[in-house]
Amino acid sequence: MMKKLGEKITLAILTFAYLLSSLRYFPGRPRATLVETAIHLLTVAPFLVGAILIYNTFHRRRSGKRAPLSIMLRIGLSLGIVIEFFVGLYNYLDINQIG
Repeated sequence: MMKKLGEKITLAILTFAYLLSSLRYFPGRPRATLVETAIHLLTVAPFLVGAILIYNTFHRRRSGKRAPLSIMLRIGLSLGIVIEFFVGLYNYLDINQIG
């Protein structure tokens, strides 16, 4: 029972951290915040889904069975947090602007 509760708490914390790291905040403009956050989530989602599928394929080849959903979600959320960190650095440092 405690293991299941611990897994749920960990998954909730990872989900909150991922959503917080992918939030695109515009002060005083809540609609712009929601729209940009949704656009960003839809832009990054294919990469996370692809990474989870690749992990599942390797796990299936190695062990012969599919990885549990909770483990795949944890790996996807952890990878998402790492990706969001680098995307945030990219946007914050204005690397994408010329001149």
